[in-house]
Amino acid sequence: MDNWIAFSDKNKRTKLSSLLSRIIVEEMGNLIENFYGFEGDKIRPRQTRLIKDRLSLLGKRKMKGKPKYQVYANGISENLRQENGGPFKNAEWLYDMHWYLDGDEPYTTTTVPLVMECEWNPVLRGEKLKVPFSGIKYDFQKLLLANAELRLMIFKVRKTIDLENLYHYFRKNIENYKHLPNGSEFLFISFPKDQKTFFYCEILKSIY
Repeated sequence: MDNWIAFSDKNKRTKLSSLLSRIIVEEMGNLIENFYGFEGDKIRPRQTRLIKDRLSLLGKRKMKGKPKYQVYANGISENLRQENGGPFKNAEWLYDMHWYLDGDEPYTTTTVPLVMECEWNPVLRGEKLKVPFSGIKYDFQKLLLANAELRLMIFKVRKTIDLENLYHYFRKNIENYKHLPNGSEFLFISFPKDQKTFFYCEILKSIY
């Protein structure tokens, strides 16, 4: 595939535009062994929790040239929740996850470096039009509206060959959405069911 890169332990160096995108891909790579190590009926929630826990903790980490961010995310582990003494609110605000910095006064925000949608079901629940990958497409549209530094979409597909069609769908929508400024950055991470790794790509808005 021309547009997607398979993550490999032998080649963890990523060719992405921003430091944050590179760190996120590397963090996902560190989850691979545990991600595919689950057995039983609860695989999906546990895999989602792994991702959200890791990205929540990453938002609180002091990265090079970056502050520690406030994090909103639902579905995180019990020990990370504020009601149990953890640092995070187990709540969703607009997106499955977002990082942000508060201003000097209550209810003011100065920056949103990350918004994320995570969708495991390729078909939208109750979908009657039979649109391929409707579940993924439905959540992706939310990211078009985000005024953030990085927009992250994490999802599953059945087969790796499905990724190319989705890439062209993502790019077309990004280029055609008029309210996105040039250079708007999107990172896509997909876990195909026919693989034991994940694939990633980035798309930056441009006008030709």
